[in-house]
Amino acid sequence: MIVAAALPLVVRHGTSVTTSMVARAAGVPAAAVFTAFPDKAALLEACAAAALRADEAVAALAAIDLSQPLEARLTSAAAHLRSYATRVLLLADALPARRPGLPGPTEYMDGHARHEEELASLRKALTALFEPERELLRIPPEHLARVFQSMVLSDAPSGPGEPVPAEGLVSLLLWGALTPP
Repeated sequence: MIVAAALPLVVRHGTSVTTSMVARAAGVPAAAVFTAFPDKAALLEACAAAALRADEAVAALAAIDLSQPLEARLTSAAAHLRSYATRVLLLADALPARRPGLPGPTEYMDGHARHEEELASLRKALTALFEPERELLRIPPEHLARVFQSMVLSDAPSGPGEPVPAEGLVSLLLWGALTPP
């Protein structure tokens, strides 16, 4: 509950967020924040870990109706992936890359491994979206899921430029970049 309340505040205020702001947003006494977390750095780490978790996106992907046409399934999937990527990017922008007193290289590698596990769970859910058309595909669903995931995550909104609409990414994946002659 505290981390969920803190996430939007951390995105908005970065490391300037105060524990009293978090406590107010969570509806708990300030002492409760320090009961749950030894210091603000631990709270920020918990927020970073929560932002990287892909379980909501995986559940949303798994809920996509497989009886829909592939194009519709993938357009819906792109929206869920972008939502996940946007959350991660917003938090990454709000927090400095390396904060004193927080995990060093060994802990970073553990975090990297956890993030890779989250990405793998997303790929598995994406693979399931391609499965009904397996016999029609030129490459295996597992490979298409990896390509699609890379396309969507690399085009997530992270700056002033507009991302390619989800429908455009799906069309590019399914039909290619050239218009028919």
